[in-house]
Amino acid sequence: MNRNLALRRTLDAIAHLDDPQPPWRDLLQGMQQVIGGDSATFILLERGSELLSFQQVSVSPAAEREYVQHFCAHDILIPPTLGAAPGSWFDTHELFSPAFLSKNLYYADFMCRHGARQMLACIVDEGAQRRGGLTVQRSTAAHARRLLDSTRIRRVTQALRQGLARRDGRARLWLDGAESALAAFGEAVLLVTPAGTVLRASAGAQEFFGASRSLRLRSQRLWHPDAQTQQALAAGLRLAAQSRQRIRLPISGGSAGLQELELEMARAAPQLSLGEEVLVLARIRPGRSQAVPSIDSLCGAFGVTPAEARVLAALAAGQSPKQHAGAQGVSVHTVRSQLGSLMAKMGCTRQVDLVRKALLAP
Repeated sequence: MNRNLALRRTLDAIAHLDDPQPPWRDLLQGMQQVIGGDSATFILLERGSELLSFQQVSVSPAAEREYVQHFCAHDILIPPTLGAAPGSWFDTHELFSPAFLSKNLYYADFMCRHGARQMLACIVDEGAQRRGGLTVQRSTAAHARRLLDSTRIRRVTQALRQGLARRDGRARLWLDGAESALAAFGEAVLLVTPAGTVLRASAGAQEFFGASRSLRLRSQRLWHPDAQTQQALAAGLRLAAQSRQRIRLPISGGSAGLQELELEMARAAPQLSLGEEVLVLARIRPGRSQAVPSIDSLCGAFGVTPAEARVLAALAAGQSPKQHAGAQGVSVHTVRSQLGSLMAKMGCTRQVDLVRKALLAP
């Protein structure tokens, strides 16, 4: 394709990055053509190299699958680009010597095997909790610094930074409005990854974390000291991201004097995400007097006895089998027997699966 036509198409895609459904694929295709590569990817990572999103054009399904399942953790571009400013370009041909690359498993066993002997990467996001890069792969390696420093690439890079800044600004305005509206009702807002990393917490959310020593942030991730509650929280976040349903989770204070909360989670609107990442929007409010789900709803939904439903509700509320046994005045062996019956009736093999199903009860 003519480079000037590719440039115009790329700039047009960038101009629409602040749309509710931006043309991410058109951007990748444009960058591939402007740079002159064989394929292009957009990769978004949480700190610690946990993959949030992987988008690609002209990458084989086998290469994508291998990267997502294994090679992401060994990506040679991640360490040397850490902390780089958005808009910075990197070239594997410059970063690494031929001797290093010939012995590196990521390069020799993954890149070369899939026809990518050179990667040119632009940092597009470098935040406190996540980082993203747009990479063009080439089947042959050659010096590319002159190209990366050219007027054409500088123009595209500047436009990309401005387009992403506009998108980020719109997302902030959206969140500001939601936070202000819910603050009037004594509620708070969080923007969270499915793994529990908090990307944004409203001022009200920070107050909740301070007032309630039960739900907290640990290394910027949502955390509860009770293992069963933490398990239910993790299951609820994953389910909200995958199912597009609203999930309500009571958060026990854990001991006398600690505030009980209710966490409601749903898949976040696309305009709050970068690329095709999936995020969860959560709101926190003081706990309600009636636990959710109810005993009647659990009995009706799963055909369990009231005693079994009480066990299921206790698990969903974050109690352990031992805690529930003590509260009901029965032996823990009785509760474990009821757990076995619940798993058989509900087709589950783990307590976390019981919690997941309970959270979806009508």
